[in-house]
Amino acid sequence: MTTAVIIISLLASVMSVTAQTGMCRMCESGSPANTELIIPFLAIGTNTNPTCLQVADYGFDQIPESDEVCNVIKSHKDFCGCPEGSSAPLNNCSLCPDGSQPTNLSSETPFEDTCSELDTYLRYLPADLCATERAASMRRADVFCGCPGATADCYMCSDGTNDLANPDRLVPFFAFLGNSFSATCRELADFYTLYDIDDPDFTTCEFVQMESRYCGCQAETETSPVNSCNLCPNGAASVQSSKFIHELGMTCSQLETYLSFVPADQCSMPWVVDLQRFDYFCGCTAATAECPICPDGSTDVANPDLIIPYFIVADNENPTCQQLATLSVITRPGELAAGNCTMLTSQAAFCGCPNTAKPSTGCDFCPGGTAPPNPDLVTPFGDTCEELSDYLSYLSPDQCNSNRVGFIQRQDFLCGCAAATTACALCSADGSNDISFRERHVPLLSLPLNANPTCQEVVEFMAVNDGALSTGGCNALQSYQGYCGCPAVLARNECSFCPNGGTPATPDMIVSDIFTCQDLQDFVSFLTADTCQADNPDFVQIQAFAYVCGCPNVQPACTLCPNGAPPLQADKLLADGETRCNEFASLVETLTPDQCSRQASTLEAARSQCGCRSGGSSSSGLCGVEQNLHLCTTELLDTVSEQCECYAFCDSTFVKCEDQGGGLLTTSECPGTPITGCNRASASMSGGGTSTGSGSSSSSSSSSGGGGGGNDNTLTIALAVAIPAGIALLVTIYYFFTRKSQSSNDKLAANLEAEQESDALPYGEGSLSMSDVPIPPPSSPAPPASSFSSIESPISMDPDNKVV
Repeated sequence: MTTAVIIISLLASVMSVTAQTGMCRMCESGSPANTELIIPFLAIGTNTNPTCLQVADYGFDQIPESDEVCNVIKSHKDFCGCPEGSSAPLNNCSLCPDGSQPTNLSSETPFEDTCSELDTYLRYLPADLCATERAASMRRADVFCGCPGATADCYMCSDGTNDLANPDRLVPFFAFLGNSFSATCRELADFYTLYDIDDPDFTTCEFVQMESRYCGCQAETETSPVNSCNLCPNGAASVQSSKFIHELGMTCSQLETYLSFVPADQCSMPWVVDLQRFDYFCGCTAATAECPICPDGSTDVANPDLIIPYFIVADNENPTCQQLATLSVITRPGELAAGNCTMLTSQAAFCGCPNTAKPSTGCDFCPGGTAPPNPDLVTPFGDTCEELSDYLSYLSPDQCNSNRVGFIQRQDFLCGCAAATTACALCSADGSNDISFRERHVPLLSLPLNANPTCQEVVEFMAVNDGALSTGGCNALQSYQGYCGCPAVLARNECSFCPNGGTPATPDMIVSDIFTCQDLQDFVSFLTADTCQADNPDFVQIQAFAYVCGCPNVQPACTLCPNGAPPLQADKLLADGETRCNEFASLVETLTPDQCSRQASTLEAARSQCGCRSGGSSSSGLCGVEQNLHLCTTELLDTVSEQCECYAFCDSTFVKCEDQGGGLLTTSECPGTPITGCNRASASMSGGGTSTGSGSSSSSSSSSGGGGGGNDNTLTIALAVAIPAGIALLVTIYYFFTRKSQSSNDKLAANLEAEQESDALPYGEGSLSMSDVPIPPPSSPAPPASSFSSIESPISMDPDNKVV
């Protein structure tokens, strides 16, 4: 089901402002009174719930008046309470087709807005917007909200109603090794009233109508079970009818009742066959299981919530004993890979299966069987040293030499076991991991799934890959030992963070989000001379922070305003809605020359918005401070008889003269578009009022709503598709008709230049990149294309200034 939402991307509009001919104002004068009201189905970048004030400010700062999106913004003058707007509803359109009030005003729709909020919003829209796809998307909730006389294209009941006798009955949704949950009959019936017959997946309405008998449609003449599909193979009742199935959120008895209402032609469908996997779990006497975890064949473990460490089942990296016990009896013959049944049954004692006990001799975590000295230390995968030691003690001796146990035992050195050794410690001098700066982030280092790890994370990475790191990989990581604070490692001091020597004046200042200036100073002090040359882009990136860190006699390679002058509108928010001009100016001062060149168009637009002085001197004839200088034309100047050094206009009306320094017009002086710092010199520089080619292209592209062929200076407006949070789970009904094939998403292997060794971890033995229980899913046809699509991410406005 598609839902129309208007999305405005952020950075593109920042860069296109300088080529437009005026900015968009929601209110003709003043500001909206209803500043905190949320405008539904309108997104500004990643902000999917913008308020009236945010939309008004964004329009004035970023949207050209000529853009079609400006019309959308202006259409909210009544709803948002502009001075010239109507204080009463316009009633051109409403949620209910006949204009009546919904009966379920307080109900929250799957779009997260209440019925009352949607109805109120629609009543304030002008007539021309009532016929838009966006308004139509909101009106899909008419039946859901109880609009008198409203009808839906999909009802559960054959009489065109959702009048149910059993609204609280659960409808199970289950996919083997996939997403599983239950929804009530009422939730399912209400959800489908939002579907239109034109939706590509409207055929799934057949599924909800199939539930009519089970859910008790009042129009059904026959409400008794069909009894065609059964949970138990021989049609008998389950022995453990009250047993709770966590995966479905219902009891075995409830599942039996549900299956008894399923039509006969569905009994062989994959979704029904998957539900019948629970036959053994529920105690069907004729059912069998290939590999129960417990010796007595039961699934009633005493420790259901214990997590089995270093055991991955499909996408579940932390299965509990109960999950594993259930999985062990719902797999079908041939679905378990060779040897994996043994891996399941070896967990019996740890999970507390009946008539099992800890072996008298288990597997040791620390060499010699001693307790780990650091029992509460959390290892890289979230288990404590004590938990790993305790777990291994439950495994039988025949498991101790397995690669999976060996993988767990790699943590012994990290946990401080007395006799433990390691092939690669971070501190090479004394063979330890005794570092002083555990929380320090390491610049220019990226481990798998972890950019700029902390020193402690480097230690943990080395522990996880103990014995698997190549000599070169080990040496590379040990090069950070001095920076991380290993004992007796002296700084080389062959390089200097401050280009002209000295130390940072603000050592505790945070730069690039995670480093202090002192961190960068210390990091550079351990570099070798050959790595800190001007042609090394990594070193240049680090030294780019020298100015903001207060290094002596240093100037930034890039500034927002000419000569590093502060922006006059320092507190003004830029397009991301979070960064102010003064913050952006500091960010720009950390750019390298190459980055500054690549960001030229972004910087130029930001300079105009932030009120930067042009940097021109009186000898150049340019004014020092200007606004919207691209609108300064000789034609505009010809309309003024006064003689001024610099002219100030509001739209096309002359306001006042200014001295050579130029100036800014306040909102009270100019409710429209201010043009300041204008004179003959600046008019000649701006091309005499003729739009540049890029500006013309930007305007054309934004008007059409297209992408402009990859032009980054284009304001991108798109009709996109939103995913209402309340609906997302129910979308998985596709599993009931053509279930998705499941495939495990392997993690990246955690090794750094790992050598190929004969004892490399085989498939399913605790490796970061392997699944410990590789259960191949049954093949099934691919599902139809999803009826929901994600909103496209806006262009990031973060200049590339991170130390990574």
